[in-house]
Amino acid sequence: MHKKIELNSKRNKVMRIVKEDGTYIVKKFENKENYIREKEILNILKNAKVKVPSIIKSEQNSLYLEDLGGITFLDWYEESEKQNTLDISMIFKLSSWIKSFYEAVLEFYSEQIVLYDVNFKNFIISNEEIYGIDFEQTQAGSIAADLGKLTAFALTYDPSMTEWKINFRNIFIDILSKELSIKTEIIIAEEKKELSAI
Repeated sequence: MHKKIELNSKRNKVMRIVKEDGTYIVKKFENKENYIREKEILNILKNAKVKVPSIIKSEQNSLYLEDLGGITFLDWYEESEKQNTLDISMIFKLSSWIKSFYEAVLEFYSEQIVLYDVNFKNFIISNEEIYGIDFEQTQAGSIAADLGKLTAFALTYDPSMTEWKINFRNIFIDILSKELSIKTEIIIAEEKKELSAI
């Protein structure tokens, strides 16, 4: 058995390959620079022991990646709201992953690199742990702006601005602020800019 399942991607062709001995992901990049950037960041993060999928092999603008499954943080987020539950330990895990990303790239590049394309679909939950994926848009920038984007997205996933989402966002900002030593009002100011842009 050998099956190819196309996965949703705005910028690239991404497939899950299913074989008798297991599954893996193939990500074929339209843009060579994005391929080089993603490969480099994945290697930096893996070396820094930040949770990301392992590269099985790379060739011709394609990365063959460990398959961590299909449950994204967005799936967890939407299901938690439906059930009206909130496992705060997952917010801590996400915040901790974000902190470890910023630390690893700062140490490597000696300048602050941010995720930039930052949304809940780019985090996979596997065995109760959070892994980051999709690093081709990373660039130099402001951590606070990155976080403001992420909390703005948290509020505006459909249905937007619900009581549950506002509660999640308040807890998330509080944890991010403590983890990353950034004042909550700075994150909120960046969030307001992003909400205006949305």
